[in-house]
Amino acid sequence: MAKEILLLIALEAEMGADNIAAIAERCDVCFIGMGKLNAFESTMKALSKGEYKHVINVGTCGSFRHPFGSTLFPSAAWQGDVYIDPQGLFFTPAEQLNTGVEGCSIVSSDNFIGDDTPMRQRELLAPYDCMDMEAYAIVRAVRLHASLHKAECPAIYMAKIVSDGCDGSVGDWESRITSLRPTVRAAAEEIIDKIEKLQP
Repeated sequence: MAKEILLLIALEAEMGADNIAAIAERCDVCFIGMGKLNAFESTMKALSKGEYKHVINVGTCGSFRHPFGSTLFPSAAWQGDVYIDPQGLFFTPAEQLNTGVEGCSIVSSDNFIGDDTPMRQRELLAPYDCMDMEAYAIVRAVRLHASLHKAECPAIYMAKIVSDGCDGSVGDWESRITSLRPTVRAAAEEIIDKIEKLQP
C-alpha cells in the first residue's frame, strides 16, 4: 500500500540513521538539504513520486525566545532575509497553516542567525518564535505542486526543535544534534500518530 505521508528533513544527522529507519516504516522520508532553494526543489521532486495527503517537516531551529530542546509546532511560516521588513520593498506575508500551535511562527532565512547578524535584522526577527532555512520554501513548494497538478493540497505540518539561541553557538551544532535526535523523532511520531488517528 502506498504511503500517504511524506516526511521532509534537511539532513539525516538531525534524526540519525536508526531513528529514520524506524520511522520510514510509517511514511516516506526525503532529505531536502539546507537552504530555501534546496528545500523548494527537493520538495517538488519528492511530491512527484507519490500521492501524499500529508507533508511533515521536522528539524532543528534557532530561537531567541525558547530554550534549547524545546519542541515547537509553527502555524505560520515567514520568508526571511530582505523579505521580513514590513516597511521594505520586498516584504512577503506569511504562509498560514491549518496545523500547529496558533500564534507559533517560524522564519526561514538563507543565513544562520548569530552574533554577526546585523542588529536591524535581529530586531525584525525578535518577535518570531524560531528561525530555520527551509520551512517557508517547503510550504510554497507543496502549494505550488498542488496548484500545478490541480490537486487537493496536502495538509502541512511543522515540528522544530531548538538547537541554538541564535547567539553564535551554532558552531557546536554537531554535538548538540546528537542529544536532540530522540526529540526530533518523537516530534515526528507525535504528528504521525495524530494523522493516523484521523484516518477512517
